[in-house]
Amino acid sequence: MQSFSDQVNPPSYGLIVDNFAGGGGASTGIEMALCRSPGIAINHDPEALAMHEANQPDTVHLCENVWQVDIAQEVAGRHVALAWFSPWRSGREREGGGRDEARRGQTRRPSA
Repeated sequence: MQSFSDQVNPPSYGLIVDNFAGGGGASTGIEMALCRSPGIAINHDPEALAMHEANQPDTVHLCENVWQVDIAQEVAGRHVALAWFSPWRSGREREGGGRDEARRGQTRRPSA
């Protein structure tokens, strides 16, 4: 039997993963462009993820820090066609209460 995520994102098309998923705007744009929702959405903030889930009910939602998710386990060998990483929001509070201004010009790359 196919998993729910595989029904939304057929393996032949590849999996879409939305990291830093908030209200669902990026996922909605992806859905409009590709005619399918992301299979997995990740965010550390339960309120942001709840809003995302309301807007993207067919997506599997993981309430975790995107840098700590074992993405290889989550995708379970499926091809990832698109991994969306939204940019840091300058001037707003970040996870852990830090400010973005101190991190301008820096990037982080996932280990997957």
